[in-house]
Amino acid sequence: AALVVLVLLTPAWRERFGKAVDNLFGSGERSLAMSVGWRLVREHPWVGVGFGNHKPAALATQAETGITDLLATDSHNLWLTAWAETGLVGLVLLATMHALLARALVRRHRQGSLAATGALLSFVGFHVLALVHYLPFHPSVHLSFMLVWGLGLCEWREPSPEGA
Repeated sequence: AALVVLVLLTPAWRERFGKAVDNLFGSGERSLAMSVGWRLVREHPWVGVGFGNHKPAALATQAETGITDLLATDSHNLWLTAWAETGLVGLVLLATMHALLARALVRRHRQGSLAATGALLSFVGFHVLALVHYLPFHPSVHLSFMLVWGLGLCEWREPSPEGA
C-alpha cells in the first residue's frame, strides 16, 4: 500500500491524473462525447434515439458540437449511452439487471464463495470503468467481466473422498 501511495505521488502520475481529469471534465474527448450524450438524452429522454443509433444521432449535431466520427460512437459512459439510445425505459432495465446481478453475487459471497467475492470486486471495477468507457464497445473486455461474474455465480464443490 505504501509503495502504491509513493508511486501515485510521483510527478509523472500527478501529470497523468491531471490530464485524465481535464479529458473528463475539461476540454477533452470524453467530455465532448458525454456532452453530446447529455444533449441526446435531453432531446429524447423517454425512448432514446434507438438502440445502435447513437452515432448517427450524435453526428447530426456535428456542426454545432464538433463531435468526430470516432467519438460519436458512444458517450464514453455506459449509463449515459444506454439512456441516450434506449431512453429512460432502457436505463431502468439496465439498472434492474445490474441490481439483480449484484444481489445474486452478494448472496453467493455471503454463502462463503471465494469466486463470488472476486466477481464482486470485478463488478465494482466494471462500474468504475463504466463511468468513463462504454464497455460493450470493447467486447473482449465486456465479455471477460461477464465470464468472471458467471463464474462467481457458480456453485463450486470439492470432489468427495469416495470419488463420487
